[in-house]
Amino acid sequence: MLPYKSLIQVDRTAAVTLYIQVCNSFISLITSGTLQPSDLLPSSRVLAELIGINRNTVKLAYEELISQGWAESIERKGVFVLSKLPVRSKRGLPEMGKNSSPQEAFIWTNNFKNAIPGKNLQKTTLAIDDGFPDVRLAPVDLLMREYRSLSRRFHGKNILKYGSSKGSEHLRVAICNYLSNTRGLIVSAENILITKGSQMGIYLAAQLLLNPADYIAVGISNYGLADDTFRYSGANLLRIPVDSKGMDIDYLEEILQHKKIKAVYIIPHHHFPTAVTMSTERRLKLLNLAKEYRFAIIEDDYDFDFHYDNKPYLPLASIDHNQNVIYIGSISKTFAPALRIGFMTGPSAFVEAAASLRELIDKQGDTLLEEAFSVMFNDGEMERHFRKSLKIYKQRRNLFCQILKSDFNEVIKFRVPEGGLAVWANFDKKIDLIKMAEDASKKGLHIANGNFYKNESFSTNALRMGFASLQENEMAEAFAILKKIV
Repeated sequence: MLPYKSLIQVDRTAAVTLYIQVCNSFISLITSGTLQPSDLLPSSRVLAELIGINRNTVKLAYEELISQGWAESIERKGVFVLSKLPVRSKRGLPEMGKNSSPQEAFIWTNNFKNAIPGKNLQKTTLAIDDGFPDVRLAPVDLLMREYRSLSRRFHGKNILKYGSSKGSEHLRVAICNYLSNTRGLIVSAENILITKGSQMGIYLAAQLLLNPADYIAVGISNYGLADDTFRYSGANLLRIPVDSKGMDIDYLEEILQHKKIKAVYIIPHHHFPTAVTMSTERRLKLLNLAKEYRFAIIEDDYDFDFHYDNKPYLPLASIDHNQNVIYIGSISKTFAPALRIGFMTGPSAFVEAAASLRELIDKQGDTLLEEAFSVMFNDGEMERHFRKSLKIYKQRRNLFCQILKSDFNEVIKFRVPEGGLAVWANFDKKIDLIKMAEDASKKGLHIANGNFYKNESFSTNALRMGFASLQENEMAEAFAILKKIV
């Protein structure tokens, strides 16, 4: 007889009833081949004694097995595994204390073996992050109030049915007005696609623009997930230097004279990771080159709204008169990262194709959430949130940089960023950032180790240090921990 005492374990605290637990255990033994068709099951009395449950519970489990077609009862002989079931190859019982590494059940292509797992900041209490908004400032209660109101008002009506893959029309209209008022970008609602954050926009653009072996120009320092997205499409990355004025467009021009490229990916405001802003001169020259050499510009403007010392430059998309620019933005970065709302604009045919592609991976977004955001835009709540956040983040930036200058001047070099939510901090070469991050974690502080910013052409002992999500007392606590370590 099989060692049922060890094979069938029951959990009296589980929500699943005991007889169903026993039934499911037998199904697992049958489907794994441990029990074969026509095998005799132990009597209800014997099994009840072996696993320490009531005999009637075992009888209920057997009745359930029979009703589901896994077993049959033969009068005066007992309960058997159903004889009509197909024979399964018998799998050996696991040996105690030995780790099994089964062979893959099917052949597939894993392009993500070396991928760095995304950070789970939901489990951290104190963090110097990459530069994220303070979710405590976001008027989430107002957003959820609108969400609940919409769900009650339109329950059973058309708003809860499938809609446009471009997203809520009301939100697209609201974003049109928002882009016009803040960036001088005039687009129609039909030319906007709502995405799940800017990352989806990058993916859609890459899939439509790039074929295997195509070239795309990116910064020597660049957003790592964008690099990975372009590589996944099969494209080759052409690294362009980035200095204090942004991407070096003169260098790009030299490359264009002997290399055909399909696109340029650029973050002109608060470049990731170095936080520099591209000069007007370079913006205009890039647009001229795009027109001359007929390549697309993917403009990732993920945190345009946060500019402190002067008015931000207009996005490339706002001064593009040849429709070379695919403009990608994010509301998640200005509101709360978990609420995945972004947008993409571009030539009409391109946006239509992007909407069709989006249907293949995500039929549509969360219509109610998008509708709720549209109400927040139309009521002025989003504008009030941006103004309030901007004032608070500027104060936090100033305090953060003041502490860096006074307490870390010998080991950290940085420039005060004119916008964005993070400082690009260059650490003394003597400081091991990986060890620093590990030691900080032991003391309750999450901080990056720098690996995310590195690539085959860019390796520096530096970090993005986000200030926006830290209140004054939290900033003091975080820096106190960091100071002890470095």
